[in-house]
Amino acid sequence: MPGVLERNWFLFGVLVLSFSSQVALGDEGDECLVKANIPGICRASSSCLNVDGYIRSGALSTSEVPSCGYGLREEIICCPIAACCPSTDDRFSKPNSTRDAGTGQEARERPAVAACRKIRGDTLPLGERILDGVRVGLGVYPHMAAIAYNSFGTTEYRCGGSLIDDRYVLTAAHCISEEFQPAFVRLGAINLNEPDRGYVDINVRSVMIHPSYVSFSKYYDIAILELAEAAPRNEIIRPACLNTDIRDPPQSASLFVAGWGQVNRTTKARSTLLLRAPLELVPLDKCNEAFANQPTSSRSLKMGIIESQMCAGDRQQKKDACQGDSGGPLIQELNITDSIYNIQGVISAGIGCASATPGLYSRVAAFLDYIEGIVWPDNRV
Repeated sequence: MPGVLERNWFLFGVLVLSFSSQVALGDEGDECLVKANIPGICRASSSCLNVDGYIRSGALSTSEVPSCGYGLREEIICCPIAACCPSTDDRFSKPNSTRDAGTGQEARERPAVAACRKIRGDTLPLGERILDGVRVGLGVYPHMAAIAYNSFGTTEYRCGGSLIDDRYVLTAAHCISEEFQPAFVRLGAINLNEPDRGYVDINVRSVMIHPSYVSFSKYYDIAILELAEAAPRNEIIRPACLNTDIRDPPQSASLFVAGWGQVNRTTKARSTLLLRAPLELVPLDKCNEAFANQPTSSRSLKMGIIESQMCAGDRQQKKDACQGDSGGPLIQELNITDSIYNIQGVISAGIGCASATPGLYSRVAAFLDYIEGIVWPDNRV
């Protein structure tokens, strides 16, 4: 495992933003307004991914990007929170396929779609699987990864993740810090203390946090772990498909969270068994209302719940993701008989566990360009 946290920094070609005539003074991480309808966060210009899309599309000129001031090395600009440019159905990522400019015919699938087709095409025959309410049977969620950290001579599993390709695990950015970096991931295990035959531990080679993430904020809470070697593919270890539709799933969607997190809010005891719980989608407007009533969210969610996030909860306030589940998946089961599902979200945050405030998730479809650029560069699947 490397000793230094690796980050991807995006340098857009023409750094003439320092000539901006617009001023929105603030420190890095402060909220700002790029335009009346474009909220932003003050960021170093070299770490602002989204502004390049606005400039290239013509939605903004360099002179229209407000300056928040200057850091030690570069200008701090008002960086748009959302990627350019919104439309009805595709507000963050490119469509599932592209069209040839000459023929108008579909030229290629986007990498996440092609990878999913390959995953489902390679699916092995399934044996009988029984989901008994909370405990997950071996091989039901073969993408589940338990992320291990070495602390004072002991190993602790503090976060979860999803295997999305043979060498990459998707998780939450807040699961990684300078002090606590993942050592390895455990795959193919239901019981972490007594794993079944066939499980593997694979060291983490590098970590890549979304470049727009800041530790005191809940936005862009997504990261990717690169493994030191490829994971095997078999009945109990296999990557998961990513959801590629930016829209909310239907209210009737079968959503589950899974992980090894806390099972007792009083004792803080964590499960050594992989558990799952059914949840219901909570629309963004309702989720915003719930978080607006929480004083602690004013700092970490200055812009409210935005469209790169999603919410889910349990009306009875009995089931939820909790501490230790962070980074794990919000799963939409499409066909449980044939084990067809996709990853809708990454567990990010919440106010307590199983409370009146729903859980907060990073919406996977909003980050496909970021994910694909790391996992399947140049459309290589």
